[in-house]
Amino acid sequence: EDDYLEYLVVASKARIILGYVTLILLYASGPFTTWWIPFDLFVLWQETYNTFSDEEKKESRTDSQKAIWTDTFPNSVAWTYSLLCLVLLMFILGLVTVVCMYQ
Repeated sequence: EDDYLEYLVVASKARIILGYVTLILLYASGPFTTWWIPFDLFVLWQETYNTFSDEEKKESRTDSQKAIWTDTFPNSVAWTYSLLCLVLLMFILGLVTVVCMYQ
């Protein structure tokens, strides 16, 4: 019975670690990286908009929805991306915790 329990712990360890590694890879290749390129483009647009003078900013605000998006961009996109980074960090910390627990 002791041998069986030892085997069960070792088998569970391998499955849990494999599951965490797979989860991190899927998450990193999915929502995390799909936001990477658009985030850089949004930052570039925001930096370009910030280089405009006040008169140019007023001229570019022909569409009120576009002006609202440009004003609120750093908060909305950066907030979303920071949440994605936080979730990835939680997955990585979970993997580290499992590995330390089985040491």
